[in-house]
Amino acid sequence: MDFIKRYTTAEGLRLSIAVTTDTVEEARVRHDLWPVATAALGRTMTGAMLMASDFKNDENVSIRLRGDGPLGIVHVDAFNNNTVRGYVDHPHVDVPLQRAGKLDVGAAVGRTGEVQVTRFTKLRQNYTSQSPIQTGEVAEDLAYYLAMSEQVGSVLSLGVLVDPDYHTIVAGGFLIQALPDVTNDAFDMIEANLKTIGPITEYLTTHPNAEQLMERILKGFTVQEVYSEKVHFECPCSRDRFFDRLASLPMDDKKELAQDEVTELTCHYCNEKYHFSKEDMQTLLIEDVH
Repeated sequence: MDFIKRYTTAEGLRLSIAVTTDTVEEARVRHDLWPVATAALGRTMTGAMLMASDFKNDENVSIRLRGDGPLGIVHVDAFNNNTVRGYVDHPHVDVPLQRAGKLDVGAAVGRTGEVQVTRFTKLRQNYTSQSPIQTGEVAEDLAYYLAMSEQVGSVLSLGVLVDPDYHTIVAGGFLIQALPDVTNDAFDMIEANLKTIGPITEYLTTHPNAEQLMERILKGFTVQEVYSEKVHFECPCSRDRFFDRLASLPMDDKKELAQDEVTELTCHYCNEKYHFSKEDMQTLLIEDVH
């Protein structure tokens, strides 16, 4: 079962760890993603969950990667109920491997473009900020965004490992951030600890539930766990919402759709399909008349 856990240290650091294997696999199946699209979307979904660190204030986070690569836009929403959804414009993209077994996510996303992050909370006005894409590999791009746009020193590691049959083997990541009272040598200790861990996908392959990962990252620190919840893929779309969208169409469009036996609408975010009969559309026309 996928999860996200958050920790703070007496030395002024905050750590979030997420395992998102099932969540990414759900997205892969829903959107029929090819491997490099799975990796790009999975990394972005995991990053969004890690960045939505203000759950106590009901924060939602949206990330849009607008790169110049063949995937087009990568769009992800992470919600305060520990759910996430997302899509890529072009799910059937294939690019040459960087090396044996290493997907070139940067080439698929594009190495030029923009990262856009929007934070939504009930307590303050929505906040949107941008930064330039650095590598297209997602983790470096989001870490640069946090440093430049939100002035938060961060270490971000994201990974998705895909089987040759396209199945998601492991997915997850972690985010380390400096709190205002961070001590001078805390990041030096973190850097030394991270050298013993290696790539996150390799770690999760042998520790699929991120066993001992917090202890390895925060070795030598005084740690308190402050948050632990399950996460999963979920989209808040519904048939009623799409019916309301149809109701808002101009009269001529509704008349045209009412000629068809079935009108099918598809949610971009989750690929769920909703069907509306000719009678449904005629009902909307009658409501307009009245």
